[in-house]
Amino acid sequence: MMKHVLKLLATLPLLSLAALNAAENNSSPVVQHIATGEYQVFYLVENMLWGIGANRAGQLGIGNSQAFYQVPPVPITFPEGVSFTDVAAGGYQSLAADRAGHVWTWGANDFGQKGEGTTIDIRESTAPGNNGIPGMIQESDDGTVFDHVISVKSGLQFNTALKNDGSVWVWGLCGKEAVDSTGIGGDSDIGRKAITRPRHVPFDATVRIVQIVASDNIMFARDANGGVWSWGGGPDSVANRGSGESDYCKPHQVANLPAVVDITTGSGFAYAVDADGVLWGWGSCGTYLGLGDPKGGWMPIPKATKLSFPEFGSGRKVVAVAASAHATHVILDDGTLWGWGDSAMGEVGDGTMLDFSKHKHSWDWGKYEAMVFRPVRIAANVHDFKALYTTSQCFYSYAVTASGTLYSWGRNKTGILGNGVLPTGDAGTYPDSWNVPVATQVSPLIMKTATKVPTKTE
Repeated sequence: MMKHVLKLLATLPLLSLAALNAAENNSSPVVQHIATGEYQVFYLVENMLWGIGANRAGQLGIGNSQAFYQVPPVPITFPEGVSFTDVAAGGYQSLAADRAGHVWTWGANDFGQKGEGTTIDIRESTAPGNNGIPGMIQESDDGTVFDHVISVKSGLQFNTALKNDGSVWVWGLCGKEAVDSTGIGGDSDIGRKAITRPRHVPFDATVRIVQIVASDNIMFARDANGGVWSWGGGPDSVANRGSGESDYCKPHQVANLPAVVDITTGSGFAYAVDADGVLWGWGSCGTYLGLGDPKGGWMPIPKATKLSFPEFGSGRKVVAVAASAHATHVILDDGTLWGWGDSAMGEVGDGTMLDFSKHKHSWDWGKYEAMVFRPVRIAANVHDFKALYTTSQCFYSYAVTASGTLYSWGRNKTGILGNGVLPTGDAGTYPDSWNVPVATQVSPLIMKTATKVPTKTE
């Protein structure tokens, strides 16, 4: 085991040269992509990966599955010659697609998230086979080589991949557990609890998928003609799927949509952007769609609805949209950034956050105590935002400008905002000592030290 780790470490200078040089020169390297999980974040730089945050289940892939927080970020080591085009993070598992089209996984495997054919889950251990050692998926559940992958995503307890032929593959939780992911396999079989190797999601032969996104327990896919498909989530997620179909065990097309160019999903709500830059939304938690104060209830929107926001100004188009667990952000065609939703932990980024001297970290606040019901401008002095990064597992977000400047905001429990804060303790009584309620510029890849922030106590 030690020889294996030393061999991987020996490749470190080759794998991370751009970022290491940037750190030497105190200049931030260009980040190609940011993968946000609930407790871990990955930066894709020059096709190589850096990780920051929690490693409780080995989800950082740094070879030591002890439960600790890693700040500053560190490079993730792989065999020499392996480089990456995409990376994703979920609850306690992570995965990446390499340039050869193979998928590497690490982290939690209690439901087969590693895709290796088992549910062996070795956490907080340095023993061989522990969850912190990345491994390449060798084959799918039909015995064929698993390759030609171009995109990966992760739900709360499952993973998914898109191949260059437009086929979708899933593995991990596919049964009713703490989170109901029943039907995520999309093959009409609700009996299995875990899919331990990638399984093909059946679509009609005429459907070619070009984009996939995952909520905690539902899959969405966009086809080459701009149609949107959804499946999973169990019997109680009809509104979240948006198809109007009660059948959750196979893909159905989302109703009432024009051809779209982008999709995203939060926790209980989803969006699509059409070719004219118009935003459409639906879900059981329609309150999160920026429609205003419903005066009680969650205002379910079971069908895709065209959204209109005068706040944006006349003629403005949405060019990017991303949804976290309870908040939404968009970039408009003038480069401005806007947000709305629940900002209890600073998720919107406009300065709204609960006073945690009155609310302990037990999720004991009401649903509207820190809601931003309509769009507000975020980082008002910046006019060149170009990309957003978050997922439905997150209570925080990242944004990047055309010049490569990174901004982050929201929950910072494990130091994942990249601002150098290293929280102490595994849970805090008052998490506002970590959180950042305002979109703030960060440079995580030139960070050399961390500032420990003690947990607040009564």
